[in-house]
Amino acid sequence: MAFSRDFLKALSLTDEQVSAIIQEHTSVTDSLKAQRDKAKEELESVKKEAAKVADLEKQIEGYKNGEDYKSKYEQAVADHENYVKEIEAKETAEKVKTAYRKLLADEQIKADRVEFVLNHSNLADLKLDKDGNLENADSLKKTINDDWSIFKATVKERKQTVPTPPDGDTGKGMSRAKELSMKFQRERYGVKNDAGKE
Repeated sequence: MAFSRDFLKALSLTDEQVSAIIQEHTSVTDSLKAQRDKAKEELESVKKEAAKVADLEKQIEGYKNGEDYKSKYEQAVADHENYVKEIEAKETAEKVKTAYRKLLADEQIKADRVEFVLNHSNLADLKLDKDGNLENADSLKKTINDDWSIFKATVKERKQTVPTPPDGDTGKGMSRAKELSMKFQRERYGVKNDAGKE
């Protein structure tokens, strides 16, 4: 959902609050776009590497029919197995990285700091369980909170007071603006009088 300034101002937010919301929304969307672009690049790389596997398999079939087929065949098989292991290792590393990125988000690390934390964390020793979740997640959460708490997002609650318009000087008592304001407060907040008390 895109936030426009007009939409936010219609919610009776100040210019400062509107700017803060727009800035935070922009930083989050920019981070998500960067992650999407990186994922596309990695997908293209995996596709190219998969094509190399098919070429190796063709070479193996060719070596089977050659004069020195045995040594060439064994070398090709070894190359193929090593290549498959390399691909599997890359895929596993990417799955670990994705799971750790989710764990960072769950621990309230700011979106624009997640990549920094990933790049400065030792992910080589992390392992996934059969469900694709990180093993020793509780220990990892403690480490995240000990080492990266400075990057945790904090939420501050602000109480907003709704101003009550003054009485009108029409001689008829309450102004139309005040009447509408009090009706809104009653319906929305359960306020029973213009002093804002239940």
